[in-house]
Amino acid sequence: MPVGLSGWLGAGCAAQQSGPSAAAGSAADPTASPGDAIIVPKVNGGMNVHSLRCLSCSALDATIDPALVTLQLSAVYELGFDGIRIAAPFGDRNTFLSTVAYVRAARAVGIDAVVLLADFSGFTLAHALHRDESRGTVLKMYADVLATPPEPTAPGLGGLGPKGVGRIAFQILNEPAAFLGLPPDVYVQEILNPCFGDLGRIDSRIIVVSAAEVGNKAGPPRIRAMLEAGLEETTDRIAYHIYDEEVIALLPSHVRTIVWITESGAAGTPLHLPWVRDVFPEIRAQLPDVLRIFYYDLFDADQGVYRILDIQPAGGGYRAVVESTELHDYWSDRVRQAAAGRPIVPFSTLVPDVRAYFPTPADAAAFDAAFAEATK
Repeated sequence: MPVGLSGWLGAGCAAQQSGPSAAAGSAADPTASPGDAIIVPKVNGGMNVHSLRCLSCSALDATIDPALVTLQLSAVYELGFDGIRIAAPFGDRNTFLSTVAYVRAARAVGIDAVVLLADFSGFTLAHALHRDESRGTVLKMYADVLATPPEPTAPGLGGLGPKGVGRIAFQILNEPAAFLGLPPDVYVQEILNPCFGDLGRIDSRIIVVSAAEVGNKAGPPRIRAMLEAGLEETTDRIAYHIYDEEVIALLPSHVRTIVWITESGAAGTPLHLPWVRDVFPEIRAQLPDVLRIFYYDLFDADQGVYRILDIQPAGGGYRAVVESTELHDYWSDRVRQAAAGRPIVPFSTLVPDVRAYFPTPADAAAFDAAFAEATK
């Protein structure tokens, strides 16, 4: 069964080091019901989430552990994030299918999902999107499996909107010059532009996001080359990555569309809070077109670098151990202030069993058919 973490974000590091966190101090009220409470105020931007499906299984193991999905999504929800960014790699069937659970459950509680169409290694997806013969098939599969709106958990609940479902966006590849050796003009004209057209015909609800380039000083010249190649006309959102404060002044400050910072963070736990508290406002001040910033990241395997929390086995399940306590507390305090004393529905109430959003046999079959067609 999924593990409810309605109290983990406010229990404090010491309590979490010694065992699973209690509900005391959390912004979420475990006794609240949708009839008399609100969802967590979305005041802290977006979060990069990795599609963690198991802690120690092999790449060939198709296991999707519902406790791990619940743990990460409850953290995103209770810390007041309005969106997740998560990869759905075409070259990794098991990770692709586990991403389905994250995207559907997040959207069901009103959190937007930016799905990154990019492989962790290899060129399978890039080749499929470049070829006219396979592009439409692959994009239609992504749209059918990931863009179909899930049933909302609580339609009309405060803040969820009229349909109660988070939006969906597809980001086409990741740092293409660095990971794939694609020149900026080739990426824009031969991959992004045809994908933008095809997705508009397949499902107009999908927000198309361009690939960002690296977040250091090598990135801005590549972004400018993308713009010269027609980037503004081939996407709904332009993406930047920022990992160096000096990069901000080098990026184009005005473009003819909305800008999303799809990755930004500081390496080293002591730097996390200053980066979010001080540099995020600087990004918005110097780049007026920026409407969203996605922090990198919630959890990964590297201790003390970018991640906010660690995930550890505990009593047959898992527990979240806050690693970046100052930044965690900063976000948590912002949620409490925005809630203004009102009770908040915990994630475990909204999603009592995350398996309701797991991929189906039909989803797996659709992936297999598209992969076979694209790689034949």
